[in-house]
Amino acid sequence: MNSPIDEYYDIVVVGAGPAGLGVSILLERLGLNYLILERDSIGASFKKWPKETRFISPSFTGNFFKMPDLNAVSPDSSPAFELLTEHPTGEDYVQYLNGVADYFKLSIETEIAVEKIEDQGGFFIINTTKKTFGSQYIIWAAGEYQYPKKDSFDGAELCTHYSEVSSFSEIKGRDSVVIGAYESGFDATVNLTKLGKEVTLVDNENYLELINSDSSYSLSPFTRDRSKNIIDKIDYLPETRVKKVDFLNGKYLVFTNDDQVISCDDKPIDCTGFDTSLKCVNDLFNFEEDYPLINEFDESRKTENLFLVGPQVKHGTALFCFIYKYRQRFAIVAEEIARRLEVSTLEIAEALHDYKNNNFYLQDLSCCDDECIC
Repeated sequence: MNSPIDEYYDIVVVGAGPAGLGVSILLERLGLNYLILERDSIGASFKKWPKETRFISPSFTGNFFKMPDLNAVSPDSSPAFELLTEHPTGEDYVQYLNGVADYFKLSIETEIAVEKIEDQGGFFIINTTKKTFGSQYIIWAAGEYQYPKKDSFDGAELCTHYSEVSSFSEIKGRDSVVIGAYESGFDATVNLTKLGKEVTLVDNENYLELINSDSSYSLSPFTRDRSKNIIDKIDYLPETRVKKVDFLNGKYLVFTNDDQVISCDDKPIDCTGFDTSLKCVNDLFNFEEDYPLINEFDESRKTENLFLVGPQVKHGTALFCFIYKYRQRFAIVAEEIARRLEVSTLEIAEALHDYKNNNFYLQDLSCCDDECIC
């Protein structure tokens, strides 16, 4: 038996990070009946970043030239102008996101977790820790950082996951082992080396040599520049995979596929990535190679009226895993929902005008069948 509905909204957005806020700005501009549900607080994932970690994509005020700040969630805002820094910290970005939410008067309810979504055939019942909501449309905008992957190898539970580091200065001992060498692995290595640690970086690929036109698959210039300064000071093991981690006689032992055994006094740092928040609603999506199958409007191919925004969006070979990528899809989703809710063509055009003129609207997905920069 279904729970009685406490509140109804035409649209419920799940998540109050850059994806949820970004798409909701358009819902607000369109005058739609929506609510953002956030289990923690605005930008909660960014609050959990290590305090030394900074955005790899630069912020720059270029709106006069119709080149928006790469980290902006709307064409009329700029973290660079708000924060006066090029590579914001997580705490910096939370300040920006709160400013955006206040400025656009977004409808948000925080500290309320979605527990279950029931699809009633085009109508959803959303059970949360506080209330039961009814909604015709859902936009899933929850991120990844709060869902760390902790099963990449045997003994991963003995490690400290990157997402559990509040500051690298709190890591004790003289030597450190970092497992995984994409952005978070190199970030951990750079910051630990700055603190005078002797670091072994275990890279199952060879990311320093891997060059790809799509930044979703290769290191950012910001990370490469920082890594150049420390690469001669670390023990870098490219194309090396960790088989297991063990704890024996007061030492952590890291076993690799080429029969190396690396020991350290403190827990190794696991930088092998994150799961997806979609595991909370995986029954509402079909998946292919761990990515949800969505149509040209970023709507679930399995569940009608369920839309996806954020880092899990993928079309062809293009991953929309950075803010400056997935923000290009906000207007696509908002426009389609507004059309179904019979908002006038003129109102939609007025709401989307800035987006179509500011690299915030990628409608043609044909390029995503090939290697490209989205």
